[in-house]
Amino acid sequence: MRGRLRRLGRRLAGRWPAAPGSAPAPGPPSWQRYAAYVRIHPEAEIAPSATLKIFDPPDPPRVCLEIGARSHVFASFAILRPEATIRIGQRCQLGASNFVCAEAIDIGDDVLMAWGITVMDNDAHALDWRARMHDAATFLDSYRADPDNPLRNKNWSAVPRGRIAIGDKSWIGFNASILKGVTIGEKVVVGAMSVVTHSVPANTVVAGNPARVVRNLPDGAA
Repeated sequence: MRGRLRRLGRRLAGRWPAAPGSAPAPGPPSWQRYAAYVRIHPEAEIAPSATLKIFDPPDPPRVCLEIGARSHVFASFAILRPEATIRIGQRCQLGASNFVCAEAIDIGDDVLMAWGITVMDNDAHALDWRARMHDAATFLDSYRADPDNPLRNKNWSAVPRGRIAIGDKSWIGFNASILKGVTIGEKVVVGAMSVVTHSVPANTVVAGNPARVVRNLPDGAA
């Protein structure tokens, strides 16, 4: 019995921070390299299929991804700039979706997100060809020099970016897209396959491309 308890203790010690403020050990083994850049609550659950890539890690290290208590995460996270931050609140369930962050993505508490969702707070490239004409060559050269950090020489100055915020108790349907600069209010339902390009008021159902309000919900609705 004591041997089993010791083995369990070793497993927990390898997964959870030993004390408040210490660097956490992320769930999947592939996240171990980013331990200095993430803060995962001990009561959160990160599925083995979840992925994390920090393309240009900040130096000195700081928290780029935070996941709150009792959240269950199957999603993939790509953090593109050293200044970018993703925060996931408490009691969220995030399906196999993609978060692509160059600025800030903030998910509130009690948020449900299905699969196939894209949350992207940037356009990746400039709208003007003259400002993006060297992007592919710069990426290739950077990748050849360091495959783990192909964005370190990217010029972000002309790339449109904007913080995304999803309010508490919202529900995002499968294959939806939420784009830069969008704020989704509390208790919003986003229909499957919707493309959200503008901010959404609380207690509404939105659907379509671009997403529009199709129904108002009573204040106490889930």
